[in-house]
Amino acid sequence: MNLNLKALLAMRAVIADGTVTAAAQRLHRTQPVVSRLIAQLESAVGFALFRREGRRLLPTPEGLRFYRETERALSALSEIEFTARDIRERQDTPLRILAQAHMVHGVFPTALGEFCADRPHFRFAIEISQREYISHWIANRQFDIGFAPKPVDHPLVETEPFVLAPLFILLPGGHRLARKREVSALDLVKEPIVVTRSRSPLRIRLETLFAEIGAVPQIRGETFTAVSACQLVGKGVGVALADPFVTSLFLNDPAICIRPLSPRVEHDYLVLRPAGQNPNPVAEQFVACVRKTARVIVEAVARHASGSRRNTRRKR
Repeated sequence: MNLNLKALLAMRAVIADGTVTAAAQRLHRTQPVVSRLIAQLESAVGFALFRREGRRLLPTPEGLRFYRETERALSALSEIEFTARDIRERQDTPLRILAQAHMVHGVFPTALGEFCADRPHFRFAIEISQREYISHWIANRQFDIGFAPKPVDHPLVETEPFVLAPLFILLPGGHRLARKREVSALDLVKEPIVVTRSRSPLRIRLETLFAEIGAVPQIRGETFTAVSACQLVGKGVGVALADPFVTSLFLNDPAICIRPLSPRVEHDYLVLRPAGQNPNPVAEQFVACVRKTARVIVEAVARHASGSRRNTRRKR
């Protein structure tokens, strides 16, 4: 079997990003080239690697199993490349960090700003990934630390508690529910809702909340990230469920009203490390800094959601 390295990298990019368009952008190639590489790889291995769900490509069970095996080789190759570059440039290896997009945008800027201010020689490399792939990449030692919500169950990944993050409801400014101190799933039964992708933690939480009251959410639209869903709330498209890290990005947006979810529901976030990895003092200091920042954000959003009375006036 003749396996093309470029085709394997194309498969990795599609699995990471979910679409050929995003994978092509990541690889700096055209969509037809990426599609051709995937087709060539499927022909070489003799089975389908992906199935289509809407506009997204999801790995088949066979494709995911094949990816997990090939990722070991790709990870080892990446390590060799990183090592060669660091030796060539005589630089220390950067701290490799993996997390979901909402943490990268909502928590890391503040944490890294503080951390780097005290450590002028600190270097880092951040990668964004979907939750379901973070533990796999950590297990393969492609990253030093990762952050993800429960559940995480991988024999080659060590975890520790990071932070409990309560969920919030975001409403368009002037929405009738803005007069309430808290918002429940029952309040949202007839409301158009903007949701995140199928099987995402927020989507699962939302569907569970509605199932508990014997109802079905009125989904106006689906988008890939919670940030995008909240942006659409600000345009009056519907309401959305979000964690405090995403919500914190919209505290000063007059077009959005934030309310606590009732009853309180929390995402339990974890820190992930490769099993058996030697302790890295800098990594542990970074985790402590991010944890402190995350707790401050959670408290700030909770105060805002409980005490703010902005945007409670009805639209005319």
